[in-house]
Amino acid sequence: EASFFGKVCIDLYSRNKVATVTKHIPGHGMANKDSHFATPIINENKKNLIKKDFFPFIKKKSFFAMTAHAVYKVYDNNVATHSETVIKKVIRKHIKFKGILISDDISMKSLKLNLESNALKALQAGCNLVLHCNGNLREMNRLSKVIPKINKFTQLKTSQFYKFLG
Repeated sequence: EASFFGKVCIDLYSRNKVATVTKHIPGHGMANKDSHFATPIINENKKNLIKKDFFPFIKKKSFFAMTAHAVYKVYDNNVATHSETVIKKVIRKHIKFKGILISDDISMKSLKLNLESNALKALQAGCNLVLHCNGNLREMNRLSKVIPKINKFTQLKTSQFYKFLG
C-alpha cells in the first residue's frame, strides 16, 4: 500500500537526517495525462479522490510536498498548484500537510499562463515556493524581478528544517 510504504520511507529518511518531498500532492493517481506535456483533468467525485488519490498523503511528516499540475474538477477549474481551494481545503485541511509546499515546475506545459503569472498565481494560491527547472537563465532573471521575498511561515519552516539537519 502506497500510504504504508510512504510512511516507512519518510521515517527511515528522517532518522538519517534526509528530508523528503512528497509528490504530487494531493495525488496524481487518476490523472490520464502527463503534466509535463498537457493538463490532466480529473473528473472524479470527492469520495473516490479522498479514498484513492489523497489517502497516501494524509498526515505524512514530510518537510516538503510538491503540488500536482492537475485539475480536480469537483473542487476547482484550476490546477492544484493554482487553486487556493485545493491548497487550503484539501492539502492543508484534509490532508493536514503542515510543511513547505513547493509548486511543481512552473515551466511545464500543463500550466497555460506566462511564466511570471504561473509563479505568482502559485504563490497567491498558497504555495510557499515555486520551482523553475528548465535551466533557462533569461527566464530565471525575469522571475527574480517579480517573485516576492519568502513569507514568515516559509522562514519558520526553513529554520525548522535546518535544525532537523543538525
